[in-house]
Amino acid sequence: MTTTPIDASEILDRLFETQGIERDQPARLEATIRHGDPLARASAKPTIEGDRESKNRTASFLPSITISDASLETGPPSDLHVSTLLGQGGMGVVHLASQASLDRSVAIKRPLAVSGEALVEEARTMARVEHPNVLPVYALGRDANQRPVLVMKRIEGASLRDLLRDDAHPAWPPLLVRWGDRERACLGILGEVADALELAHARGIVHRDVKPENVMIGEFGEVYLLDWGIARRTDARPNTVGKVVGTPGYMAPEMVAAPDDVDARTDVYLLGATLHEILTKTLRHTGKTLYETLSLALLSDPIAYGPEVPDDLAALANASTSASKDARPSGAAAFRRALRDHDRHREALGLVRDAKAALAPLLDGTTALVDPAAQRRLSEAGAAIGAARRAYPEGPSVAVAGDEHAVLSIERDLALESPTAARAHLCELSGPRPDLVRRIDELESELASARASEAALASARAEADTASGLRTRVFVLVGALAPVGIVSTLLATTSLGGGHELTHARIQTTDAIMMSVVFVGLLMGRERVFANRANRALSWSALASFTCVPMSNAFGIMLGDPPNVVLAHTYVMVVALMLTGAALIHPIFTVGAATSLVTSFLLARYPEHAELLAAVGMLAASATLIGGAIGNARRSATG
Repeated sequence: MTTTPIDASEILDRLFETQGIERDQPARLEATIRHGDPLARASAKPTIEGDRESKNRTASFLPSITISDASLETGPPSDLHVSTLLGQGGMGVVHLASQASLDRSVAIKRPLAVSGEALVEEARTMARVEHPNVLPVYALGRDANQRPVLVMKRIEGASLRDLLRDDAHPAWPPLLVRWGDRERACLGILGEVADALELAHARGIVHRDVKPENVMIGEFGEVYLLDWGIARRTDARPNTVGKVVGTPGYMAPEMVAAPDDVDARTDVYLLGATLHEILTKTLRHTGKTLYETLSLALLSDPIAYGPEVPDDLAALANASTSASKDARPSGAAAFRRALRDHDRHREALGLVRDAKAALAPLLDGTTALVDPAAQRRLSEAGAAIGAARRAYPEGPSVAVAGDEHAVLSIERDLALESPTAARAHLCELSGPRPDLVRRIDELESELASARASEAALASARAEADTASGLRTRVFVLVGALAPVGIVSTLLATTSLGGGHELTHARIQTTDAIMMSVVFVGLLMGRERVFANRANRALSWSALASFTCVPMSNAFGIMLGDPPNVVLAHTYVMVVALMLTGAALIHPIFTVGAATSLVTSFLLARYPEHAELLAAVGMLAASATLIGGAIGNARRSATG
C-alpha cells in the first residue's frame, strides 16, 4: 500500500480522535505497544483484567505446576524453585529458576494480569514455531494462584540492541572471532532471525515486533528471536480487531493504517528497519511525538544512505521498508538470500567501496582529471573494479562503480584529446551514453581538421623549404663556375705574358663551357633541385640568370660590339643579379656587385686591357657566387 501525506494525516487524525490521544504525546520509540495499551484499544471490547470467568477459562485446561518461592509461593517443595528476577516487560515478569529433576536452570514467565491469555497465546505460538532461533518451550501450566506459567530455556547473553549501542560490550570479542567484523556479525545474526521468521510465516504466524531489542545472542553465539507476545496467526480470526500494536520506531505502514492487514511482508519491513539500525545506528522512524513518528511510519520515504553503506545493503533496506508491500522482498527467505548474497560478495563489494573512495575527489570536480594524482586514482580504481567484476559480474554496485570509472576515464581522455582511448572506454559502460559518443565524435572531427590543417601547413613549409637540395645546387654552381674561373685564370696569365687577345670566340667558348656544366648538373640533380616549389623557383631563376649572360654576349657580338663592350654590358647585368642575390640570398653578393660594377667601368674605359679585366672580374664574380651559396647553405642548416 502506498500513502500520501494527506492520507497519513487523515488516518492519524481519525486514530488519535478515536483513542482520545493528544497529538503532542511524546513518542516512546522503542517501547512495544501491546493489546492492553491505550493506543491499541479500538473497536474490540478490551480484556477485563482480573475477570474471574476469564481467569478460570484460561487456566482450566492447563496442568498444575508447583513452584517454590519464599516470596511468591507457599507450599511444599517443588521441582521448580524461583531465585532471581531476570526482567519485566509489558505483559509479564521473568524469573530465573532451578529445575531439580534435570539439574538445570530455566526461565519462568508469569503474566502481570490474572487472566494471562496473552501469555498462553505467546507460549502456543513459540511452541508452534519450533526452530533453533526460537526459545524452546519446556512447559505451560498454572501456578497455585491459577495464573499461567511458561517454563522455557534460560539464555545468557546480550541483545542485538546492546551490541549496536556499545562497541565495547563483552559479548563482542567471541562474535568478532567468529564473524571477522561487526557489520558481518550483525548481518549474520539478522540472517538467522530471518530463518526463524521463514518458518513462522510457513506456519501462518507474523511476529510484528522484530527489533534489535528482541534479538538475543547467547554466550556461544546462538541467536534467538524473542517476545512473541503480539504475534498474530494469519489463519485465525483476530480477537483484537483494529488494534494498533508494535514498536513505533520500527512499524510498517499497514501496522498503523490497517492493523488487520499484516502478513509476512510486514515482518520483512521490520527486518528492513532492523537492517537500517545496523547500518546507521539510528531507528527507522525518529519523530519527537507519537503522531510524528507514526506519520513517518505511514510514509516510509526512502533513506539516502551515505557512501559508507554498501549499495546493495542500502537498496535492500529501502526495498524492505517500502511503503508498498508489493515493492518489498517477497518474504523472509528472499531477505535472507539478499543478505547471504552480500556476504558471498563482500570482498568484491569491498573493492567497489575502495574504488568509489578513490573516485570521490574526481567525481566532485576538486581534482583535475589530467593531474598525475588523478591518473593514479583512476588506475587504482580501475584495477579494483576489474577484480570486483571478475568476482561479482552481476553486482549492481559493481556496475555503478564501473560506469563512474568509465565516464571519468572518458572525460580524462577527452581532456587529453585521445578519442581512441575514450571510445575504448565506452565498452565498459553498462548502457548507451549518446552524449559521450557525440563528444567523442566532435573531438575526432576537430582533430581530423587540425591534422588536415597541419598537413597543409607542413606541405606549404616543405614547398617553401630552400634547404632541400641545397647541396646539389651548390655543387652545380661550383661545378659551373670552376671551369670559368680556370679559363679566366689562364686568360689572365696569358694576358700578362703577352698571349692572345680577348676575342668574341673566346667569350662564346667560355659561355658554352659554363652553360654545359649548368645544364648537365641540373639534369643529374633534378630530383633534388626540383624537389619542391621553392627549389624549382630557385633553380629556374639560377638557370635564367646563367642563360642571360651568354645571351647578352651573343646579342653584343651580333650587333658588332667589340669584346670589351660586350663584356662591359654583361657585367652591368651581373651587377643587377648580384644586388638581387644580396637582397634574397646573402649580403656577400654586394661585394660581387661592387667588383662587377668596377669591372664594367674598366672594360669600357680601358679596352686594351679587356682580357685581363674580364678574367679578374670573372674570378671575383665566381668567388662571390660560390661564397654566397656556401653562406646561404650554412645559414639554412643552422635554422
